[in-house]
Amino acid sequence: MILCEIGQAHSFCYNLTEMALPSAAQHVPALLVQALLLMLVSRMLFRGMVCAFADRNGGGLVTLLRLPGNLLHEASHALGYLLLGYRVRHMVPCVLDPRQSGVCVRGKPWAPVTLPWLADGAAALMPLLVGSVALVAVGHWLGIMDHNSAAPGASGENVCMLRAAQGQILLLLKSLDWHRWQTYAFLYLAATIGAEVSPSQTDLRYAVPALLGLAVGILVALIAVQQLTGLGPMLRAGDDWLLLQAHRLSAVWGLALVLMLATAAVALPVTFVIHTIRPRR
Repeated sequence: MILCEIGQAHSFCYNLTEMALPSAAQHVPALLVQALLLMLVSRMLFRGMVCAFADRNGGGLVTLLRLPGNLLHEASHALGYLLLGYRVRHMVPCVLDPRQSGVCVRGKPWAPVTLPWLADGAAALMPLLVGSVALVAVGHWLGIMDHNSAAPGASGENVCMLRAAQGQILLLLKSLDWHRWQTYAFLYLAATIGAEVSPSQTDLRYAVPALLGLAVGILVALIAVQQLTGLGPMLRAGDDWLLLQAHRLSAVWGLALVLMLATAAVALPVTFVIHTIRPRR
């Protein structure tokens, strides 16, 4: 009996090591790098706005400047809850929140089957996706970016990706036309949206367990499915779909990262000067 159990455990470990991972899995490290860089630059933009325009209580002019980005941030949370089967109890932007932070609260489920932990995790991460899409859309809408602009994607080494992003940032900064109102409108919208792209610390507390649980669930599902026969075409179709989504996500995050870094290069020195010369209260 013991030998049989040992043999089954050895067989499970062998199947785990021999399991064919989806092609999209090779893009996960680069996607993580993009996400971390987006969060870092977002925190820098947010901190710059607060230092330059906030009063002693953390409110003041900065609350109004944050409003477009904060509305998008809270609406992204609401979208995540709705997609995962929950209604939204209430959504409050920063200008109406006594803490000047904004809040979105999950309501009752509208779907027959729901996973609260997964809904909270997805809603927590939605600003990173929705904010990036909005940032790229604003760049195209205001004519800041050429529709044929190449994004530093998730293929290849992370160093190559970062070098490609550096080149795109320099080209973008050189192409800014300071005689057009669209340039200033873009810089403001990119700053306010970019400052709200990063999930908050509370969001991350919900997001990390959800991501870990989702990863374990996908791994278990892959192990189970690959033990079945006759599912080759379905597995290949799913693999192709995941690969396509990874490329799309990489393209969006790559362009958003270029736009946010270019905005930070312009906005952060300005906020530093304002912070330095403004009277202390």
